[in-house]
Amino acid sequence: MIPASRQRNYLQSALYVVIAGVVATVLLERLLTYAEAAEKVAVEATVSRLSSAMYARLAFLVLRGDIQTVEALEGLSPFRIAHADSPAYLGEFDGAPPNVEGGSWYFDRGRRELVYVPKLTRYLHNADNGSGMASIRFRSEVRKSATNSYSGVALVPVQDWRWDPRP
Repeated sequence: MIPASRQRNYLQSALYVVIAGVVATVLLERLLTYAEAAEKVAVEATVSRLSSAMYARLAFLVLRGDIQTVEALEGLSPFRIAHADSPAYLGEFDGAPPNVEGGSWYFDRGRRELVYVPKLTRYLHNADNGSGMASIRFRSEVRKSATNSYSGVALVPVQDWRWDPRP
């Protein structure tokens, strides 16, 4: 027969293990949420950086009077327009590149779209393009206000999407 004090120690140990498991589960869930929020901010920062650099490039081309190059900007990769580089940018492809990993950018020449493939997608909604792989797509848009008069250039989302990780 097990003494009462020893039986209580087994129950206490089991309770401690359960409590530690619950705390670890909550902590890991929070860390994943924070990681997804950080990924969302990194995507927004990249889009903002590319948009700013594309706007500066547009202004440079318009000031030079190079209208033909300005007209061709909509079909080019924003990374090429902005003369930007990123270790996450895979390059230009006709369609999706083979074995694309999460956290990568690429330019789809066929659709003329900049594509981001996210790592974490628990809180990402409406970003499936029918291929079964979540992706966020942007298109370069040169905005004209009149003939040979431009009001800006922007990266606009191709489809409506919402990414709402709330830590």
